[in-house]
Amino acid sequence: MKDTNFIYKLFTIAIILFAKSIIAQENPLPPATPYSNSQSQNQTKDFNTFKERLFFGGTVGAWFGSTTYVNLSPIIGVKITKNFSMGGGVVYNYFGQTYGGTKYSSTVYGGSAFARYFILENLFAQVGADRLSVPDYTKGIANSRTWVDNILVGGGYRQQFSDRGTFVAMIFYNLNQGPLSPYQNPIVQVGFNIGL
Repeated sequence: MKDTNFIYKLFTIAIILFAKSIIAQENPLPPATPYSNSQSQNQTKDFNTFKERLFFGGTVGAWFGSTTYVNLSPIIGVKITKNFSMGGGVVYNYFGQTYGGTKYSSTVYGGSAFARYFILENLFAQVGADRLSVPDYTKGIANSRTWVDNILVGGGYRQQFSDRGTFVAMIFYNLNQGPLSPYQNPIVQVGFNIGL
């Protein structure tokens, strides 16, 4: 538990420092000259309003039959610069299976955070963390649950389908893989992002 808290603190500090350095570089002040006002008005901005910085999306998936699986993982993010964004979301997974006439089901739920940097126009690197409540089968107590922390490192590719919408395909590796982790490495996700 102490190792996990240390990793989360280190991860949070790294993201904050990285974000501050990006923000500081985004709009440097022009040198003071008699023409600085007209020059700054002619410079184009990446975003005119805060609304233009926001985007939402996530992953949605399901299959039904003798085995039922439902995944709902919406996200909301903000573009810090043209290439760097941060955000968070919620995670909900349902799994149900009928075996020998008896139905078994479980849920996984929690929250997530991520930081994404575009290396090329459509190719990005991403680091994320989530904290999920999962069934704890190790205790031998019915309906026992525990919290599991996951640190996800990887990247993805986006493909635009409209002026403000993109499909996103991602692959991650869970650095904190354990016996109760709901993910199996490598983790492949497909989702979407919509700009406001």
